[in-house]
Amino acid sequence: MGPDPFFSPEKREVDSGSIPGYDRIMIQGLLDPVRDILETLCTVSGKGIRAVRKPDLKSLARLRMAGPGSQEHVLFHRGGDDPLVNHVIANECGHLIRLLAAPPDMRMVAVANERTRSIYRAEIREDIQRLSLIHGIAELGGFLPLWYESVVFQLTRMPPEIGVERWLHREYPALREIQRTALMEQQAKAAEVLSRGIRRMTPRKVYDASQTMNYAFFRLMEPLTGLRLTAPYERSVFVLQGGELAALAERNLRDDHEGDVTLIRQWADSLALSGWIEWRRLDEVEGGTLH
Repeated sequence: MGPDPFFSPEKREVDSGSIPGYDRIMIQGLLDPVRDILETLCTVSGKGIRAVRKPDLKSLARLRMAGPGSQEHVLFHRGGDDPLVNHVIANECGHLIRLLAAPPDMRMVAVANERTRSIYRAEIREDIQRLSLIHGIAELGGFLPLWYESVVFQLTRMPPEIGVERWLHREYPALREIQRTALMEQQAKAAEVLSRGIRRMTPRKVYDASQTMNYAFFRLMEPLTGLRLTAPYERSVFVLQGGELAALAERNLRDDHEGDVTLIRQWADSLALSGWIEWRRLDEVEGGTLH
């Protein structure tokens, strides 16, 4: 079995004569700055964007990157009139713009394979017996891959997320109020996981790494929002190492994809998660599911 990309392209054949761009009325209610960001993505990638309404989508929107045989990225959206869709789309585009603005030979993505999964299982082995008594063997088998995917997605998503949110705040002031609301909502959901019950039902290494990254991220978002987003974490054990992760981000001198990869590697080293991912060039990764 080949590697599974944590950020992967969709391969779909389309008319090679398509002109990169998108229909400015494809999603009703989008703010002008978000439409500008969509156009920036078209310019940077040289590919268009096709919107697909998907009412059962778990998030407000999700962007699937075009593969080599496609002339369009696909923007799935739930529909409705939630103004936070503006932030979700702007954020998704920001991640892809950072990746595709890099030279092709520098576009690196994290992948999972049997080797990385084996390392993960070995490193949480001490928890497996304890958790089997809580969840049961059958249910635990379903949770194991979910825990792995969630923490690795967080590891590979949050460092570039820092740059994306700072970019949105700096370049698109008209989006700041929506950004602030979105970050407040994100923090509230993350804080719900700060409970002894959830910690007891999760592999310790997975739980601790996740909460440490959350603390670091929200600490770095405080200057953007003017809010004490780290307040729920102040009496937790995650402040010290989370502060170290935040300091690594502050010392990262490159505000681009290469800098993102460097920061992901640094966070992975600090959290002892380096063996849980491998790196490939984007053009080496087969199409698959976007995590």
